Amino acid sequence: MKTEEIIKTLQDHNDWRRGVGKWDNGEKANYFDTISAYELGQTIDAAIEWLQTLEQERDEARLEAKLLRNNWVPRELRKGFFPWEDGNE
Repeated sequence: MKTEEIIKTLQDHNDWRRGVGKWDNGEKANYFDTISAYELGQTIDAAIEWLQTLEQERDEARLEAKLLRNNWVPRELRKGFFPWEDGNE
């Protein structure tokens, strides 16, 4: 599933859930005429998989950056070199 499809489906569902946009005129009952619960579940699964992949890539990039820093930055300058090392995400 493409990222754009995931975003659109989740945005539509959230708009319906909140009753905003095209869903603010009492059409709540019609939402599941546009998408099945199965399709919504597949979208959520795809979003979870995508987020897990991004998290793994982020962790790998951080490790690579840390290894490069340790090889090129003097030890006394290393602490606080990267924001995530201070507990910030």
